[in-house]
Amino acid sequence: MKLRAVIILILLICLLPGRVVRALEVPESEALLTVPAASDNQETAPSGFEQGIAAYRQGDFRAALSDWQELAEQGYGPALHNLGVLYEYGRGTNPDYTRAARYYERAATFEIPQALNNLARLYAGGLGVAKNEKRAVRLLSQASDLGFPEARFNLGIAYLKGRGIRKDAKQAVRLFEAAAEAGYGPAQYNLAGMYHRGQGVHRDLVQALKWYEMAAASGDPLAHYGAAMIGLSKGALPMPANLVIRHLRLAADAGVADAQNQLGIVYARGRLVTADQGTAMMWFLIAASIGNPQAERNRDLLARRLAGDVLTKARRRALAFRPTALTSARE
Repeated sequence: MKLRAVIILILLICLLPGRVVRALEVPESEALLTVPAASDNQETAPSGFEQGIAAYRQGDFRAALSDWQELAEQGYGPALHNLGVLYEYGRGTNPDYTRAARYYERAATFEIPQALNNLARLYAGGLGVAKNEKRAVRLLSQASDLGFPEARFNLGIAYLKGRGIRKDAKQAVRLFEAAAEAGYGPAQYNLAGMYHRGQGVHRDLVQALKWYEMAAASGDPLAHYGAAMIGLSKGALPMPANLVIRHLRLAADAGVADAQNQLGIVYARGRLVTADQGTAMMWFLIAASIGNPQAERNRDLLARRLAGDVLTKARRRALAFRPTALTSARE
């Protein structure tokens, strides 16, 4: 029975990277306009706008709301957009998607790409407006034509998933690539996944690794996992063992359950590292604790053949584990 368990463990397949697709998103930290829009005729922002920015950065959202409200009443586009942000995220006021959508709608008339992108997200999710994926695509196309990387990424998601437009993986790749080349991390990760899977483009592990590593430099733990899987998969590119393990460990330390499970497999097999069943069990326990089914099976298989003291130590180490947030290497 023990031999059978060992054979099953050794034959466990290496998981593919996590889902390539990410939801439409605009990170809160990047949503606020801090300078006049490119289409705005004023060379400098009004003083009230800058006062609002200062108040926002100090956490005084009500003061920012007041400063921008006055400018919004005068029809100042960036202030209209920023009021949309405050109402969407409930900063200085209660969250109100309907009012956020109204402010984004008015700001969008100034061809402010952030406003177009944010409004598209509300239409895509039916937040404060009737859900309308076709309208979302039109808004994203407009923001994409203005060169906004996040809009190109989100439009790529729409093409990839067929949301509001006919599915077109090749067009998704083109949009991800445009956003990735502008330095947008989520697009870099998705583009890497497209090359890795051969979706919408010929499979190319060299390109996949390039974009995974660029996304990883932005602090994306899933990109570290993807890069590691390039080195571990069948027909893999030659990668130094320490680099593969480094990528895998960074993803595992950041809380990526698939990476934690894969690191357990690596230690159980003694592949690229010295075999260590206690460390393997620790990683299986950590991944299983957050619901990874592969890790749950691996934990149970390995537990049958571990000495009691080794298992006890692995459990203590797993309980002491705390995920570590990654930082951007570009900062």
